[in-house]
Amino acid sequence: MTRPGSRGVASAEFSFLFLAILAVVIGLVEVTWQATVAAALDRATLRASRFGVTGQATRPDTPAGITCRSQTVRWLVANATGSILTPARIQVTTGAHDSAVDLGVAPPVAGEGTGGQVVTYTVLYTEPFLTGAWLRVIGGPEHVVHRAAVVVKNEAFDNAVC
Repeated sequence: MTRPGSRGVASAEFSFLFLAILAVVIGLVEVTWQATVAAALDRATLRASRFGVTGQATRPDTPAGITCRSQTVRWLVANATGSILTPARIQVTTGAHDSAVDLGVAPPVAGEGTGGQVVTYTVLYTEPFLTGAWLRVIGGPEHVVHRAAVVVKNEAFDNAVC
């Protein structure tokens, strides 16, 4: 037997509970996606830096328009993750030092460096939130900027810098 005036209470309680659970699920999906993007960016940066230390200009599988190491590094970052990263949102910067002692002391020389130099690969990737429209409504940010950095020492090579 229901009390008078209590019709629809269960439906109202369910709708409040459902909205809270839905918000948690959407938040978990968002966090999982952003963590996946960050992991993919880390992997792609490491892969590109491993190529960069060799001093080779290109790889056999690079497209015809890519002719030098700096272009190949950017291409590797963009393609190392399949379709997770959008190439237009990737920003790759590199800086070379003569030795590890110079890191943080002297400003780096832009580029992938020459043989034996220490090179920092820094990759920034801007990923919009999956729930960006909702975040804009409450004044939140529209995207996350993911950052990956790797410091490597180039092998001894004689290739010209491009």
